Amino acid sequence: MTNKIDAARRLLLRNGAATGALMMASPLVRAAAGDTSTVEVTEGPYFIDELLNRSDIRSSTSTGLVQDGLLMLLTITVSELDTDTGVVKPLTGAYVDIWHCNALGVYSDVSAAQQGTDATGQNFLRGYQVTDRQGKVKFRTIYPGWYLPRAPHIHAKVRQFSGTDTTLEFTTQFALDDELSNTIYTTLAPYTTKGATSYTNDIDQVFTGDNSCTSGALAGDSLHLKLTRAEKYVTGSFNILIDSAARCTSTETGSGGGGGTPPGGGDMPPGGGGTPPGQPPA
Repeated sequence: MTNKIDAARRLLLRNGAATGALMMASPLVRAAAGDTSTVEVTEGPYFIDELLNRSDIRSSTSTGLVQDGLLMLLTITVSELDTDTGVVKPLTGAYVDIWHCNALGVYSDVSAAQQGTDATGQNFLRGYQVTDRQGKVKFRTIYPGWYLPRAPHIHAKVRQFSGTDTTLEFTTQFALDDELSNTIYTTLAPYTTKGATSYTNDIDQVFTGDNSCTSGALAGDSLHLKLTRAEKYVTGSFNILIDSAARCTSTETGSGGGGGTPPGGGDMPPGGGGTPPGQPPA
């Protein structure tokens, strides 16, 4: 028995460096060491339940026109987290919606009164996918532009349904790297039409909100999208951890409804509701 224990100890020591590297790299492993649920932030004013089951969200189904901009290949992994036990498992069969503005800061299906540019009847840069056995979904989109008073960002919503009832709804936003954003905005068309933004993550009204689960932490501290720039595209990834029994929330520090004050003023559009994505209308 003693020899077996000593052998096990030697194996652990031999693999210690690799194990340490894995814990640094994987949120799924770090969760066992005390990670908390990903912080939830405001939905913002521009969520519309378009019921678009698609991985490539760049076009509008009404026109077929593809939004111009730097290609982004986005992977989101969703996992269930039990912070009491440290157990993490993939959240399979969950519906993950993303939505964001185009290269010029315009959201689809939003009126001119709401954002200064009329994009009603269009649904570009919106869509959902259902998580696979690994809790993953993948999207082809473009690198978002910007509008004031928000730093560049992508919205995400995770939902589960039982029939027509919503059993889980989790909403957050991903922050983009300030330096990379402004490099893109000042060197690539059509982003150069507007150029660099002065609104960075450290002054953004959503990302500077407190994280209710971590004393002294800001929401944006844990909401940065992992980005890698290639010559003709950007890859992005984010791991969402959801502990349904211990949700982490945040209150934004400014006004504007989380999506920012509509650039053109006016009323906020309705958000949420609609038929569950798993049961699209005939």
